[in-house]
Amino acid sequence: MLHGLITQREGQNMYGKTTDVLEAAYTEFYESLGIRLHPVSNFTKDIEAIFDEQFDVLIVTGGGTLHPRHYVEPHNAKLQPHRDAVEEKLIMYCVKNEIPIIGVCRGMQHINALFGGKISYSAPFKVPRPRGVDHYVRIVNSDIRLKINNFHSDCVYLENLSTMFYPIVVDEENGSVEAFVSPTMSILAFQWHPERYFETEEGRLFSRHLIQDFLGLPRDDKKPDID
Repeated sequence: MLHGLITQREGQNMYGKTTDVLEAAYTEFYESLGIRLHPVSNFTKDIEAIFDEQFDVLIVTGGGTLHPRHYVEPHNAKLQPHRDAVEEKLIMYCVKNEIPIIGVCRGMQHINALFGGKISYSAPFKVPRPRGVDHYVRIVNSDIRLKINNFHSDCVYLENLSTMFYPIVVDEENGSVEAFVSPTMSILAFQWHPERYFETEEGRLFSRHLIQDFLGLPRDDKKPDID
């Protein structure tokens, strides 16, 4: 069993009190891979104490918008400043100590921004990508296309990807990055959500296999039937 830290959304409850929010899908998905998750509060006063305990991977989650300085376009969306600060400290600690990082959706965008890349706000896609509707992507350096899920409107275009990373899955029709890795750091990042529903078994298995290979875990026996 591996142990992983996972970040959380910064929110408010019905009484207006600040809260940490973590979708159950993350816990269910990563436990199915043999990873026990330890959520990190956005409001901890002693983040350094977290590093006293050994962990094997950091998962930087999705949900919400980052600070406007990270975007090509200006925006006035609601921010999560406590979360941003905690995530940055966690990411930089893991990079320094060579601990694997998995970024998901907003997490991918945050990692890209911290290393000099940019994000496009409410990206004006040439080919629309409705939320909740899977769409085709291509695996880089191959003719393989498969469907992955879509729960975002912001994106990282290829020209705005940090030079520290290279894309491994792209949306060719819109010129956007769907997944990237780093040649020098142990980072794997997705624009889609591996832990959520896929319209096809191929997309689900492909996502699991990427994570399993990245962390050195045994693959599921079943192989994705992709074009």
